[in-house]
Amino acid sequence: MNLSFMIWLPIGAAMVLFALPWTGWRMPRQLALLVMMTQLVFSICILAGAPAYGLAMGMEQHVAWCPGLGISYHLGVDRLSAILLVLTSLVGLAAVSVSAVKENARYFYGMGLLMAGGMSGAFMSLDLFFMYVFHELALIPTFILIAIWGAERRRAAAMKITLYLGLASLVLLLGFLGLHGAGGGQGTFDLIELRQRLGGGEGLSVQTQTVLFGILLLGFGGLVAVVPFHTWAPAGYGEAPPMAAMLHSGVIKKFGLYGLFRVAIPLLPDGFQQWREILVILAGMNLVYAGYVAMQQKDLRYMLAYASVSHMGYALLALAAGGAIATQGFILFLFAHGVGAALGFGVAGFLRQRTGTAVMGDLGGFARQLPAASTLLTIAALAGFGLPGFAGFPAELMIFIGGFEFSRVVTVLAVWTTVISAVYYLRAVRQIAFGPLPGKWNALTDLSLEPKMALVLLVAALLLAGICPHLLLGDLGGSVSIQMAAR
Repeated sequence: MNLSFMIWLPIGAAMVLFALPWTGWRMPRQLALLVMMTQLVFSICILAGAPAYGLAMGMEQHVAWCPGLGISYHLGVDRLSAILLVLTSLVGLAAVSVSAVKENARYFYGMGLLMAGGMSGAFMSLDLFFMYVFHELALIPTFILIAIWGAERRRAAAMKITLYLGLASLVLLLGFLGLHGAGGGQGTFDLIELRQRLGGGEGLSVQTQTVLFGILLLGFGGLVAVVPFHTWAPAGYGEAPPMAAMLHSGVIKKFGLYGLFRVAIPLLPDGFQQWREILVILAGMNLVYAGYVAMQQKDLRYMLAYASVSHMGYALLALAAGGAIATQGFILFLFAHGVGAALGFGVAGFLRQRTGTAVMGDLGGFARQLPAASTLLTIAALAGFGLPGFAGFPAELMIFIGGFEFSRVVTVLAVWTTVISAVYYLRAVRQIAFGPLPGKWNALTDLSLEPKMALVLLVAALLLAGICPHLLLGDLGGSVSIQMAAR
């Protein structure tokens, strides 16, 4: 299967939307929906044929692009990449379905397609140069969407997220340039060649690895919203239009975790060991601090944003712990959190579009007036704190089991964070779905069929991955732990 199709179909469709003088909003939206449905079908086919985790990559495409600088257009997938492709297509389809923008619609939906195409390229790229370029291609439309189609404080939010993520990207580029010259000989950005040259980090001194890993951790960590570099996330997600919030929180934010797993830890294992204790401390800070801040929020969008920041601590704990069980939990968590976050922001965006507010105290009684939206909000809440049956439960359970062997203190904090999450999620459901219905909301209408079905598809994915995680993870016997992949 030609992997380039997953990248250039949405990018090409975006160019068509930008170039042609579309006058209405229906055709741009329908084109975006058609592209995302096609992406989802192809991504599932790729997942079905993807090899197990490890150094071997499947369906590779390799074209020398700039040999003098060691840059090549090199694509490939394993099970992890394929799972993230499905996540990108699934969230992208739901994000477009939930959106009903009519002003400058061709630019709006074109930006969404660029985000989906860029992240598909970032997850499949085996060349650090193109991995970086495709990620930036997905990131820049996020800034534009917030600045133009965001809420009241959109300009301040767009400025903040641009500064934070722009600086993180620059730091990440510095780290990639450091890896480019590592291992001697002509520099290369090719990830497979770098692994062969470095031999699991043996070609670099411990001091060099420590410095490079620190740079990569700062860059990737800033993109993940690691505390204390997290304040862009509540501002960005709180003011973003639903499509931008769903795609960024559900997909683009996963790039930082993916990069640590795919690039930093395997290439710099000794540097990872030097930073391992710091990584687990950062996990604890994200889990507890952001979790308690989420409890104080009155706006549903900001609560979801802080919840997303908090739950990144689970993934950081899994990365620090390593081991086969924690690694499997990490991979499943990427999918579970991505789908769950998109579902939550999709419902929150719908409520704000209908009511003009997301302040939970101003809402209430929607279980009768908006039964579909209220049901989906309740499901998003239950999935958010890892109720058994949803994908987050086996993911977090594996992370707890693997993490307990490495850091019992932070693992206990992670378990306690689940309790904190249940408190603020269920409180949000109580305030929004139940209680008396204010008279001003008597004329509200529920979700239409199309966005309802798209969000139900997210629910189905959460249930399928939660009840049958092996369908997503594949042959776990072929998987490798983080330390094994680093050798």
